Amino acid sequence: MPEYSPIFAVFTGIMESLAAVFTFLSPGRKRILYPAGLLFLLLAGYQFAEVAVCANPDNLLLSRLAFFDITWLPPVGLWLAYQAASPPRRGIGMISAVYFAAAAFLVTWIFLDPGCVTKSVCQLVIARYQHSAPFETVYGVFYQSGLMLLIFGTAAGMVSTADAISRKHLANLQVGVLGFVLPSLYIRILYSEPPGILPSVMCHFALLLAISLLVLVVRERRTSK
Repeated sequence: MPEYSPIFAVFTGIMESLAAVFTFLSPGRKRILYPAGLLFLLLAGYQFAEVAVCANPDNLLLSRLAFFDITWLPPVGLWLAYQAASPPRRGIGMISAVYFAAAAFLVTWIFLDPGCVTKSVCQLVIARYQHSAPFETVYGVFYQSGLMLLIFGTAAGMVSTADAISRKHLANLQVGVLGFVLPSLYIRILYSEPPGILPSVMCHFALLLAISLLVLVVRERRTSK
């Protein structure tokens, strides 16, 4: 079995952490910058969590922490879409609230049910997770539907807002999400085996989301002056 290398994950996590600090300290509308900064922290958190998982694959608490981290990405992304629209779209806000509640349910399940994640295996730069069938189904529906709503929600926001900056922010968010969703699904279809690689693959490709969000933050800084 090829040995796992943490170098890429550590480098990516450091860059995303620095981007989070840059975002939180940037001038601009905090209702936009704070959720963007939180997304950077979540992306970085998964990278460091995966390194910890692969340093000790038998410790399933670390695997649950990795899932705890990435569970919040869809609701925070939807919240950013809600805040970036001008004016904020109430429908996106309500959907975001529903997904925050669903995320809270899932993370409770993750920590209360020791059988939801049953095994972790690490190869090259990818962590594989094996989990129970009910958890896999519910989590998959939650995550994929959240990303789908985020993609269509940003499109709806771009159509309905007349503010050029808001449209560009929403476009950055949409492009960033598509930038990691499409190649991740392609990899998953191309390599149906081994199972359980999608969370890790998606979070590595999410570097593209981080780059797109950074463009959003830089624009927000410039327009605030």
